[in-house]
Amino acid sequence: MKKLVYSAAIICMVLAAASCKSTKAEKKASKKKAKSKAKTAVEAPAEEQAAGQEAAAEAALAAGLTEGADAAAGAAAAKNTETAKDSKDYTGWIKSSKKNLTERFGKVQIKIKSGIGSYTIAVLNDKDKPVPVLSTANEYVTNAFFLKNSKKTYNLITDSAVRSSARQTSDGAVITYEIPSVAQVSVYFSCMASQKKKDTDMIKATVTVKNLSDRNDDFAFKALFDTVLGEAAAFHFYTWEDIPVKSEVLYRTLQNQKWFVSKNTNAAMQLFFSGADCTVPEIVALANYATLEKNSWEPDMLNYRVFDTVLSYNNSAVCSIWKAMKLAPSESGKIVFYIALSGDGTPATGEKYIYSEDAAKAETENSGKSASGLEIITPFSSPEVEEAVPAEVTEFPAVSEPVISSQPVTVSEAVESPAEIPSVDFYIQNMSKEQLTPEYIQALLDRIAALEEDSPSLNRQELLRLNAELDAILTYLRQ
Repeated sequence: MKKLVYSAAIICMVLAAASCKSTKAEKKASKKKAKSKAKTAVEAPAEEQAAGQEAAAEAALAAGLTEGADAAAGAAAAKNTETAKDSKDYTGWIKSSKKNLTERFGKVQIKIKSGIGSYTIAVLNDKDKPVPVLSTANEYVTNAFFLKNSKKTYNLITDSAVRSSARQTSDGAVITYEIPSVAQVSVYFSCMASQKKKDTDMIKATVTVKNLSDRNDDFAFKALFDTVLGEAAAFHFYTWEDIPVKSEVLYRTLQNQKWFVSKNTNAAMQLFFSGADCTVPEIVALANYATLEKNSWEPDMLNYRVFDTVLSYNNSAVCSIWKAMKLAPSESGKIVFYIALSGDGTPATGEKYIYSEDAAKAETENSGKSASGLEIITPFSSPEVEEAVPAEVTEFPAVSEPVISSQPVTVSEAVESPAEIPSVDFYIQNMSKEQLTPEYIQALLDRIAALEEDSPSLNRQELLRLNAELDAILTYLRQ
């Protein structure tokens, strides 16, 4: 009997549990159904509202409401722009200008950090590996460009007020710097070959400065090259005559310097600031980088100071400063210089182009357009000097003891009356004020020293001629 009671109790409990579960399931189902109905009730009016708005928009457009049409056109243009930016084929200026560039043309490699506008240059060796000729440290910022107007000097690489961008061209690359409401500067590196049937080994740098202000202003441009080749060699730089530059030097005229060389056993770089269509600078300085990076526009240099200092060891650089250009609003000025490279251990051959017929034509076309207006003189190869030397003269016995008038003689008087120094009158006839500058005299001394050191191939006639010219100049300076 007890078993029957227990069994009945258990059956009742099971049925009660099943009834509870079904009730809960029904409640959940009813809740879901209610939510679904509520959602449908909300969505239906929303859809009706959207349909009503669409119909209203169509009616507005049909009625010729220009405001609605303009809004629709603007939305469509924005959508098209977003689609274009997402497309892989989009190559607009904004997108490409933010990318860093690494371009190779023949033996030349140019790398640009577009975000800051810094750059570096390398030459490819026989194994097709790049050998840097300018510094690659600190994101290349030590290879800097500067612009100065009447109010301020801007470092175009590091100044936060300058916006920079870059793009590739068919033969090189262009870096653009913009100072809002002040100026726009573009530096176009165009790669070329120094000789016909030779691989690309040369860069023509064309700097364009445009006045963005609403008034006339003066703009001066400066370039700082942080060189590295000479830091692994006996000397940092050489002149075009392969004479080593043993101490810091500043040139205010390039009449006796056709180019400058930075080289070691692996590579060589020539810097051309004169010849062809180059814009001759007002100043060129070869010095320790610490000397040239200071805030002063012109470097503060000491004569015959060595390249290395206690705080900056074995760190050489080149600084070139061009004379200010007076530009009207929206007017532009242009500056041109060249860089030639070699990566196979042989000298660079940029002079083959700079002094070629093609370059001579370019120089003729651009004559009178130089920002500095300086005349380029090469006294050692000047036709006038060579014609003035009699062919039969091989010795100058009286050079060391020139005949000097007892009356004071000025430079202009001496030029007009060469008879007062008869032993060197062939130089007096061609004497100019430029020959009395310290830079010219130093170049003479360097050339004489180089000839005397190179005794196996000593050119006695040239040595005598240079000594004669030096004696004549010193004679003038004593008056």
